[in-house]
Amino acid sequence: MPRVRVVNRHLKKRGGVWWLRKRVPEAAQDGWGKEWVEVSLHTSSLPLARQRRDAKLRELEGEWAALRGQAGSDDLASAAYEAGRGERRAAARGDEVPVSVVDGLVDQLENAAEAWGKTQGLYDPFCSTEEHDALLDRFMGETSKGRRLKAALDAAKGEASLTVTGEHWLSASSLSEGTKREYRRAFRVADGELPAPPHVTPEQARLFIQELAETGGKGGLGLSASSMENYRGALSGLWGYLGLDPSIWRGFRVEYGGQKKTVRDTWSVEEVKALLAGADARFGREASRRKCKDAVLIALHTGARAKEVAGLSYDASRDWLVISRGDTKTDAGRRAIPCPAELRPMVLRWVADAWKAQSVSNQFSGLKMSMGFGPEKTFHGLRHTLLSRLHEQGVQEATAAKIAGHKHKGITYGTYGDKVAVESLRPILDGLGWFEALGLSGGDGGGDRSR
Repeated sequence: MPRVRVVNRHLKKRGGVWWLRKRVPEAAQDGWGKEWVEVSLHTSSLPLARQRRDAKLRELEGEWAALRGQAGSDDLASAAYEAGRGERRAAARGDEVPVSVVDGLVDQLENAAEAWGKTQGLYDPFCSTEEHDALLDRFMGETSKGRRLKAALDAAKGEASLTVTGEHWLSASSLSEGTKREYRRAFRVADGELPAPPHVTPEQARLFIQELAETGGKGGLGLSASSMENYRGALSGLWGYLGLDPSIWRGFRVEYGGQKKTVRDTWSVEEVKALLAGADARFGREASRRKCKDAVLIALHTGARAKEVAGLSYDASRDWLVISRGDTKTDAGRRAIPCPAELRPMVLRWVADAWKAQSVSNQFSGLKMSMGFGPEKTFHGLRHTLLSRLHEQGVQEATAAKIAGHKHKGITYGTYGDKVAVESLRPILDGLGWFEALGLSGGDGGGDRSR
């Protein structure tokens, strides 16, 4: 039977736009930080989408191949970097260092280059210094072993790559795992474009950031403002850790290219109705249907982000919903609010068996895309929808900020704050009227406070 060529492989259409979706090779997943890669191809034309997919896949395969071979190299360089730092500290204290890690790596490099040169017919024991150096250059440039030893030697001298020094910083930091993944990606991208940190000039830093903003660094459509902030935050943080000047990443204006930040639209009542009905059609298991609906309705009543919904807890003694700092994006997100009466059964069901944050995002994205909603419609948009409804009902901005966990000038809230202040929000939350507007009956989550 003839083999059929799958011309649309790794392509998926969302809201009229084609996307590339492909699983990251297992050997590269640790370095990449994600199991799947999903990239908008910014076109509704299938032939153009295929061209852009093929170009992007060639780029990705090159990065993944580097990651597959990078683990051993980074391990060796990391060990050399740490050993070199230890020797420099000892020398600064006046201690004697019996064997230099740099000298040891130089010996390894020269012995390996000579052995390789013999197999290639390039080695001459009576060669000149220039010929010896040329052999070393070829070995380091043409062989993976030579590149690994060269990277380790540079690291031992204090000139480790951004990836190696970045990992040392992140291993000692208290940043969230999600932030660390984003920062590692920034270091990998910068590693291919910049020298070791001590040699990066302010002009190189500015040009690198500007190129990313305009083209994504490799001929793409550019990075969004939020992605650029991640890159600049990663690099300025690393520079501070290394005792270098972090201001080289901040002291200039960035002009953005073709890609613009997606505006997160609010959801209309009719669109939310369609979402809830779509969950019945999409999920075969009753538990999954319930969880998806519960997550949507909790977000509509609280303005909680996906991670906040996943980490939501319930204080039964006060009938409060509590969102801890570990599940929020900002300090202002750490809050407690009264549990709306009609939402209580759903909250109790949710906290007993909640989805993780990634599952909330993935399941919601799959649901909304299956119904034809585009990238402007997001789970975060439910947060904007609540704020819009509060505004329509005449709720003051400071009060709305307290409910949704927005920072508001001059107002600071603790985890629980003052009980009276929290309880003052109950009439507002009970009066949102989402269940009536969405046509949900008491069986969908109605309840009263009597227990």
